[in-house]
Parts: sequence; structure tokens; C-alpha cells
Amino acid sequence: MYRIGQPESKRVETLLESGEIFRYGKAGECDQFEADWGKRLGDVQVRMTTSGTAALYCALIGLKVGPGDSVIVPSCTYMATALAVVAAGAMPIIAEVDESITLSPEDVERKIAPHTKAIIPVHMWGLPCNMDALMDIAEKRGVKVLEDACQAVGGGYKGRELGSIGHAGAFSFNYFKNMTSGEGGAFVSADESVFRRGSVAADCCSYYWNPDEHRPDEQFAGLNFRATEISGAILNAQLERIDEMLDRMRGHKRTLTKVGEDAGLTSITNNCLDCECGTHVGFIFDSEKNARAFAKRISELKGRAFLPIDTGRHVYTRWDPIMRKQGAHHPALDPFNLPQNKALNIEYSMDMCPESLDILSRAVLIGMHPDNDREKIDELADAIRESAHVVNSPHAQPTTK
Repeated sequence: MYRIGQPESKRVETLLESGEIFRYGKAGECDQFEADWGKRLGDVQVRMTTSGTAALYCALIGLKVGPGDSVIVPSCTYMATALAVVAAGAMPIIAEVDESITLSPEDVERKIAPHTKAIIPVHMWGLPCNMDALMDIAEKRGVKVLEDACQAVGGGYKGRELGSIGHAGAFSFNYFKNMTSGEGGAFVSADESVFRRGSVAADCCSYYWNPDEHRPDEQFAGLNFRATEISGAILNAQLERIDEMLDRMRGHKRTLTKVGEDAGLTSITNNCLDCECGTHVGFIFDSEKNARAFAKRISELKGRAFLPIDTGRHVYTRWDPIMRKQGAHHPALDPFNLPQNKALNIEYSMDMCPESLDILSRAVLIGMHPDNDREKIDELADAIRESAHVVNSPHAQPTTK
């Protein structure tokens, strides 16, 4: 979480005083956020959910993903991305990331099969995927694209908002995201049919409260992931903060990326430095040893540096339910046991994405914060220079390729 305070408190206090705290009450906090977020994304339709995982699940249902389908996901993402695919009854295909720490278009091209229904590019750590290449592949191969923008709320790619480029998008508003209501999410789509189906998945009885959504032909047995008005109120206040915060972090990232490159470091691939979130500066080294030496020194100098390989459930090798093929609470409901999915011959192994394991072990990310002032950025710049000197010393391997 970056910022939360008086504006959010006042908005929630007004809501509580009104007594209209139900999602379909008169206060309309969720309605307002959905309208404003949709307008920001380019006139797409928005449905708030309880979490980013729920948003991904509802979007997949909207895209008619189910048993017999496979969905390509990156090897580096929070495991909820893959779990949402399994929850929809489909099979996740795990693909490599490249030096942008996001989904590799080249490996997507290799792994698309006749049963592939969708691709989920994940804008991990606020870093945009190469959406031009991925959308070209999707169009050529006739598959759908669901953008997982859960870690990239408010970011962009070549002038377009992340989450609005694919056929559907998903966002998270939990504690760790650029905008937060503690927990929450939303899925979006410009396709009316995708939005309607996903909305049934998000709220099994929305038509009861909103007669405009009464469509008997689409009223399958959905679940209940509807958001609260309190979440809507907080996010309406948070939405007023997001642009200034991201602008500051983008500027800081540009500055520190150049500092590192001038010091002889190699930046990760940044697919859109001018539009992204700017939440993480990244460098990539020729060895894990040098990456760890750099990160250790940055941390000693009061920066926040880490190797992606160390982030647990963000790396496919730690997606225990997926790797063990435990897809549901009951064997009869487990997508891994369904005959439609058995025909896909999906197998997982700890070493199935060797390029990703290599890249994630040699990359270092440094976290940014919108409250960093000029003095703090200067301190980080000095830390990057000094840490670069450590790995570039005669006793270490060179850091450039």
C-alpha cells in the first residue's frame, strides 16, 4: 500500500452515515467506481469483485473458457493466475518469461496448441508485457487475451491502459497494489457478451437486484464475488491519487535506470518505460552470484532490492496445487481428472521453464515509492553506483553480457 488516509476515511464515514452499505443500495459507490474506471480504460465495462483472483475467474468464464481448453500463463506470476484457470475447469500451460520478467511471446508461439483458448499476459511488478507481439499472435492463432493487470493498476502501454488492450482484463485492489481497498478486484471487457457472462459468475443473483440484468438464457449457477460499497467508497478516493503517484515513480525509475546503465549495468527489458507503473527498477546480471552481490549491497545501503526467484508463490516451482495436480476439493470436480482435460496430456515438471529460472535468478528489482523525495532518489542513485562497483570489481565477474 502506498497511501491511504483522510480522503478515504471521510468517504467511508459519509457512506456509513447514509446507512446504504449494500452493493445495490442507493449510495452507488460501486456504480460510480465502475463507471469512472471504465471511462479511464476507454469505455469498457467494469464489474467489481472481491479479489483479483475472482476477477480473473469471472473473466475466464466470460470468455467461455472451460474443460477441454488450455490457457497459457507465465512462469512468473502469483499462483492465483493459474488457480483461476483451474477453477474455470481448464488447464494452465506454463510458458517462459523473457528479460522483461513478463510472458515471452516467442514461447507463447511455441506452446499454442489446437486446444489453447486464451493467453494471460501478466504485467508483473507493474512491468508491461510486450502486448503488440502477444496480440498479434492471438489474432493470428485465433485465441483470446485476458490481461492480468492485478499488479499494474493504473499503468499503460504505448498510450493505452493496461487491462484494456486484450479481450478482457483483471485488476486487484488488495493491500499490496497501487490502489487499494484492503482487498478487492474488478474484471473488464469491451465485449458485451464477455461482460454479461462474467457478471453472472461474479454475482449469482444480480438480476434480482438489477432487473436490467435479467437474461434467463445466461443465468447459469454462478457464485457470489460481489464487492461492497465500502470497497467502492475507498477506491473512489484512491482513484484521485493514482496518477500523481505513478507519474512520480515513472520519473524516478527513468532516472535510476539511466544511473545504473551509466554505471555499466544492464537494465531489464522495459516494454514501455514512459507509460508503465514505475514501481520497480530492474537490472539483469550475467550470473546469480553477481545479482545477489548487487542486491545485498543495495539492501545494506537502505534500498529495497530482491531477486524474483526468491519470491515464493510468484515462481511456478512453488505453485504446489498446480504442480501436484490438485485442482479441486473433491476428485469428481477436479479439472485434472476430467476426461476432456486428460486428452490434453498436460504434464508439469520443476525444470520445464529453464530460461525463466535462469532469468529470475539473475535479475534484481528495486522497489520504488511515490513518497520518495529528491534526497531519497539521490541516495538510491549512489547506492546503485556503489553496488555496481562491487560487482564490477576485479574480484567479481563482469555484469554486462
